[in-house]
Amino acid sequence: MGIKNAFHNDSLQLANEKLFEGILTLENVISKKKTITLPRSGESKIKDKYYGFFLEKGREVYFLEDFSGDKSVLDLLPIIVKKKSETDYNKNVFYFINEYDSVKIPAAKAMTYTDLIDTIANFKHTNNPHWVLYKIIMTSAWSDRLNFRVIAERGFGKDSVINNVRDLVGGTANIYGATFAKLEYSLKNQLLIFNELGNLKSDDKYNMQQFLLAIGAFFNKYSKRSRATEDTLEEYDISKQSLGIIYNPPIYYVEKGQEFFDMMFTKAVNSRFIPFYLEGRLDETFDAEFNVAEVVDANMDTYKKCISTLLWYRDNVVENKFLIPDDVAFDDSTRRFERTFLKIADYISEYALGKGEEAEKTYYELVYELYNSYTKYDAIAADAISKSTK
Repeated sequence: MGIKNAFHNDSLQLANEKLFEGILTLENVISKKKTITLPRSGESKIKDKYYGFFLEKGREVYFLEDFSGDKSVLDLLPIIVKKKSETDYNKNVFYFINEYDSVKIPAAKAMTYTDLIDTIANFKHTNNPHWVLYKIIMTSAWSDRLNFRVIAERGFGKDSVINNVRDLVGGTANIYGATFAKLEYSLKNQLLIFNELGNLKSDDKYNMQQFLLAIGAFFNKYSKRSRATEDTLEEYDISKQSLGIIYNPPIYYVEKGQEFFDMMFTKAVNSRFIPFYLEGRLDETFDAEFNVAEVVDANMDTYKKCISTLLWYRDNVVENKFLIPDDVAFDDSTRRFERTFLKIADYISEYALGKGEEAEKTYYELVYELYNSYTKYDAIAADAISKSTK
């Protein structure tokens, strides 16, 4: 059947449905933590208060009670519901989850990181080194904590890898035209992708800038002034979030009379998200028609290995087994970029180790490609900005 068909969007969507049939995952959460009041069993006049989250799957809505203290019930997801009871609150009808089991796929190094990268989105590309780097960036961002920008032309395949990661392990929000409202709803995910920031209103732009400054500085908490009351703060846990900002080459926006990321926010924001200018296009021809169900069934073991391996990397520290070249350097003005670059280099090392005798050569080639893609962006952006002022 060919592994490329296994990682086609249609195949991965069906695989996701089969793997998580009847199961509630983080993707099904539709609310922040809420409080509801329900009659105590057998005591219609006595009501108890419950704190938890609403989830939705298909046409059914559920309420999952949270734990007290610092532990979150969301950490147990995915779950399968064993017992539920229909009830209502504020004219909303839903199922209160009385009993459930956690059904997490176990974290295990079921395949090498090299095989993982060479398996997902295994499509032909006109610039394979940059395609490999992009897959390393996205999988390491899901497993670890990175702040970055990827700038690539249309046709590069930016969405393909993001969607592969999302469909395999969830916890990924690919937000088009990001606004602050969309951001708040998506903070439950560990990998946030802003895919083409929208035209932000002044309030949204201010809130977005404050968030970008906080997450870009690797803060663990972010507090914003509530819209509901001016004297209250809403606090968000961002300790596990990676944020990637994805957009087309700057000249694309300039020619349309639009701003791009560098022009939208302050220099302080730009200095927190290292840019990588990746080049090339997908060069894959998919079968016009293929039996999706047959492909999924044939590759179910591969999907499970990819999922287990990604989960393993999220639970384990990756360390670079090679040296960073002396000429791959950051000065005081770009010091904030260094943390993300070095973390990606750790994963490049992990990828290279699976290349046998070519390991060291592969590592240094990819590290230099990554560094060159970073240094090239400044000239690209500066040229676009100069043209926008003419």
